[in-house]
Amino acid sequence: MNESALDEAAPRRLAHEVHRRLEDMIFSGRLRGGEVLTERRLADALEVSRTPLRDALLMLESEGLLKRRGTRYLEVRQMTVPEFMQVLNIRRLLEPEAARLCIGRADLARLRELRERLEELVADGASGRNGEDPEASAAIDAAMHDEIAAASGNPLMANMIRDLRRRTRIFDLGRMPDRAVAVYREHIEIIAAVEKGDADAAAGAMVRHIDNVKACIIRHLSTI
Repeated sequence: MNESALDEAAPRRLAHEVHRRLEDMIFSGRLRGGEVLTERRLADALEVSRTPLRDALLMLESEGLLKRRGTRYLEVRQMTVPEFMQVLNIRRLLEPEAARLCIGRADLARLRELRERLEELVADGASGRNGEDPEASAAIDAAMHDEIAAASGNPLMANMIRDLRRRTRIFDLGRMPDRAVAVYREHIEIIAAVEKGDADAAAGAMVRHIDNVKACIIRHLSTI
């Protein structure tokens, strides 16, 4: 590759790196839905110049993660309830199959560790102890789903599941009633089925888990 081509490639690589970092900030909630983005603040925070930042912002806008507010500003787009439900519908197709396929492949020691932590959280909830850590709970949730998807033996499906789950993190769960303990129990049921090597039970538990999320949203919408 000649020097001219190298000179042209470097800005593209930097823009893609900035895009990845901004995407992580959106999916992790550090940039929240509805938040207006300020180029100067972002450039300072990421320690980059305005040019790669603007290129990255345009990429995120084309992907639907950002939207225009007037002519000058971009804001983080909030995921709507219908969009969230569509993602859940796709997850309902993929994740039970991943749970079925992971039997005999998943890291049982890692899953046992997650199950024991979930059981502690359920016990805390039953005893009235308020020790819930939302970030820790989200980490356990991600670890379980990621372990099952990765152990499916289908890397394409695993990447699709991971991307769909990341995208649902931009949905404002504050619009939903708290169902943390119910989610813990559903995760325990999924893990227990995988530990037993029961593919049908694992797939069924995953279906029930996703259906319960959908049902919770529907019940909440019917009361507001």
